[in-house]
Amino acid sequence: MMASAGRRHDAIVVNLTAALHAQTRGGPCQTFTGDIYVVTSPSTRRIPDLGVDCGKPDEDSLVADRPALLVEVLSPTTGGFDVTVKLAEYQALPSLDYILFVDTDSPNLHLYSRDPNGAWTDVVLKGVDATIQLEKLNVAIGLLDVYAGLEFRPRPRLVE
Repeated sequence: MMASAGRRHDAIVVNLTAALHAQTRGGPCQTFTGDIYVVTSPSTRRIPDLGVDCGKPDEDSLVADRPALLVEVLSPTTGGFDVTVKLAEYQALPSLDYILFVDTDSPNLHLYSRDPNGAWTDVVLKGVDATIQLEKLNVAIGLLDVYAGLEFRPRPRLVE
């Protein structure tokens, strides 16, 4: 059993879930939470923090049918695994268009996007003035909304 991720992590997940759901509700895709699995191989199931499924899953299903977006809110204990093992597994999913890694300590996101030729590109978005553009899902979310209600401690600066 995994330990709980903490209040900052949870606040970010709630903020992102609300923002995504508000923009996907009523459309062909549905927002899902960490209660839904993603099948990355015949023997591997992963549980992202949240995502968007553009398939037609049975309402009793515990599995995302056609995930288009997967979000991992990074924690010190699992972040390394998320950005290596999970990233590679997620990038192999044919339905997936976006993978989003969210930093809990500072307003930074790492967004991976699949281009029309199937190649993955990535961009780092920094600061609460930045906006995530998920054009294939017709979704835009400001980092101000992602990090709403959270304060950031200044990082120590190295001095010479």
